[in-house]
Amino acid sequence: MMPHRPEDDDRDEDPTDEDVERFSYPALGRCPECGQQVIEDAEICPKCHSFLWDVPQTKKNSKMSSMRGIFILLTIVLILTLSGLMAVLLR
Repeated sequence: MMPHRPEDDDRDEDPTDEDVERFSYPALGRCPECGQQVIEDAEICPKCHSFLWDVPQTKKNSKMSSMRGIFILLTIVLILTLSGLMAVLLR
């Protein structure tokens, strides 16, 4: 025997209490400039007032690139210094 299938008019289309709880708070994200928590659809950060939709992501990349360059430079200087020190000590 097949279970009784409700007619379309009898189906409960209202959201459950769990759905209401889950969707009652806005989705949050972070401002890439200052880290302030902002609503995901916001266009301007309320703290630093930067535009969230056209913040260049290259700023972070360029900062990492410059840090990487400094690290490489310091590594080369350290290697050259140690090489010079070894040459002096082994004479």
